[in-house]
Amino acid sequence: MRAFRRFRSGEADRAARERQILGWILVAPAMAAVGFLILYPLVHGFQQSIRSGGFLFGEKPGYVGLRNYRDVLHDPTSIDAMRHTLEYVLLAVSLELVLGVLVAVTLHRVFPGRGIVLAVLILPWALPSVVSGVLWRRVFDPDNGLLNSVLLQLHVIDQPHVWLASGRGAIVYITLVHVWGVLPLVSLIFLAGLQSVPDEVYSASAVDGATPWRQFRFITLPLLRPSMAIALTVGTLLSISIFDEIYVLNGTALNTRSILIQVYNTTFVDADFAHGTALAFLLAGATAVLGLLYALALRRVTA
Repeated sequence: MRAFRRFRSGEADRAARERQILGWILVAPAMAAVGFLILYPLVHGFQQSIRSGGFLFGEKPGYVGLRNYRDVLHDPTSIDAMRHTLEYVLLAVSLELVLGVLVAVTLHRVFPGRGIVLAVLILPWALPSVVSGVLWRRVFDPDNGLLNSVLLQLHVIDQPHVWLASGRGAIVYITLVHVWGVLPLVSLIFLAGLQSVPDEVYSASAVDGATPWRQFRFITLPLLRPSMAIALTVGTLLSISIFDEIYVLNGTALNTRSILIQVYNTTFVDADFAHGTALAFLLAGATAVLGLLYALALRRVTA
């Protein structure tokens, strides 16, 4: 009997090993594809970022270590692009969190036409960012744009205004376009969080005399912390990688240039692959650190 049990145990172990080997065989093609499409470009790009020279300069590439990273960190144009990106992130995330909570609280209540409002809400998020940029370019156009036409008819302004000419104002307008596209996603995240809150909690607090504001402050906001962490992570990563809206609305102008625009301009316009790749890796590293911090914060909130 004992020998039979050892035999059965050995058969089970052999079957488990065979299943494990089969699993590795099945995932090997996918792992090879990931290695070829992701890991190889990363390694090759990092090698490019620590070498000098470019194809169009007639300079023979050579190892320079971290000099390219030091150059881009001391480049005034790159520093301005980093500052602009930080402004995009702070303004966009703040608006998305505040407006997302307000929209979610409004849509959480049942009212006639709620389904239609939800469908309309998703449309800006469903549109590609390039299409959104083209639509909003017609709004901000200085010659025959919708915004200038409306303000002129209302006698708010006396002559057409170039909305994307000034630095601060242009960053605000582009951020509003970005928020217009991301806000539906953030609102849906908060709406899903609200729907997970039991109605009995609000009923019990109402019996105890809690006003709607106190319910919102002491019940809704604390219970929305996991959703807020997710929305904060998504909003930050999307605002760091802002590119299409800026490029469509204002091109590569210095007053609104983000880090991704600077990477594009350095790499493909100036054909400086070494410094462009170095700047791209700096952006990737900063994004990875923020993502890790947000993941740790989300884990702490949901624990």
